[in-house]
Amino acid sequence: MVDPAPRGTPSWRATRNARVAFCVMAAASAVATHWPRLAIAPGESPVDKLAHACNFAFLAMLLWRTRWIRGIPVLMGVMAAWATLDELTQAIPVLHRQADLEDWLADLAGIAVASAFIAAFRPMGQGLGALFARRRACALDGLLANGIAWFHLTTAAALGAAAGAPLGVLADSWFQRKAPQPWQYGFIGAVLGAGVASHALLESGIRWRMRRNVAVRPCLACGTPHAGSAACAACGRTHGEFDWCDAVGLEGREEGRLCVRPIALGISAVIVLNFAVIALLTSLRLHVDAVMRFDRWFAGLPTDARILADATGVALVGAWALAQCRRRIADALDRGGARCLRCGFDLQATAPGDPGGRCPECGTGFVRVGDAARH
Repeated sequence: MVDPAPRGTPSWRATRNARVAFCVMAAASAVATHWPRLAIAPGESPVDKLAHACNFAFLAMLLWRTRWIRGIPVLMGVMAAWATLDELTQAIPVLHRQADLEDWLADLAGIAVASAFIAAFRPMGQGLGALFARRRACALDGLLANGIAWFHLTTAAALGAAAGAPLGVLADSWFQRKAPQPWQYGFIGAVLGAGVASHALLESGIRWRMRRNVAVRPCLACGTPHAGSAACAACGRTHGEFDWCDAVGLEGREEGRLCVRPIALGISAVIVLNFAVIALLTSLRLHVDAVMRFDRWFAGLPTDARILADATGVALVGAWALAQCRRRIADALDRGGARCLRCGFDLQATAPGDPGGRCPECGTGFVRVGDAARH
């Protein structure tokens, strides 16, 4: 095992903190899944399958941050093996529990969703898009290098869960034509609230750190502040001339415009796929025995398992839409050398200085990254 950065650097500390968090979470998960006779919200409104999926999704995300695993297929394989072992060992007689195929499938659903979002957040772009991705990764490492940031994220998640749980119960009571299921929809509301709150805090922290880094000019590989030398004093990486050049990205409204199409396609895909599956099952279940058996099996699943199946499909489409949004933004950044990102002025005839220049129309800085002029 090789650490991604020299000991003591911000990148190393961020990785160490992630490994500590992962080990704590893994130990807590092992205890919870093997606690004798444990039942989560039993009765008419169980949340067992939802809890299984969220548990393994969070474990997969933390394991990725530890940098012990570098490839997403490897991550999925390791987590699937872990889920299989975890479920099989629950059949140990002394625990008075049993291995459950449905629980294992819930674990795999959580792993699939986490892997999809990890893939969606991978760095994208070639020129300025890739440079901004490296700056963002450096800012994230600098943020997570501080233990207090993990405490703040945990607090935000707890407050978001506390706010989201009652909203989930209310939404269920408003829109369902049957008795409310407070355990299930309260759990969904809590998970969504925790995710939104922690992500909002993390995103604001990353943006603040990126603005701060423009003055500090840290090494993009390990996060060590630039001491003025040609190479990083900690990791030895040679500082690039464009690492912290005077360059701006897209404005918020432009990023929003680029995301409209993928979001609309994602919503359309969810609606179309939902009706397509219903139509396919309706037409085939009377003629194909295997489809009939599957339909009966699915209808006999606990309510939380059916909710999880729907939520998994929506989450996977959402991860695809997010990846498309980020790819479109990165492509727009990479094309920035041809036209000003702020005012749209044609820059093809404008020669940059060393390392960059200014838009003649609005004064926005642009630089030459690679073979083309980039903002």
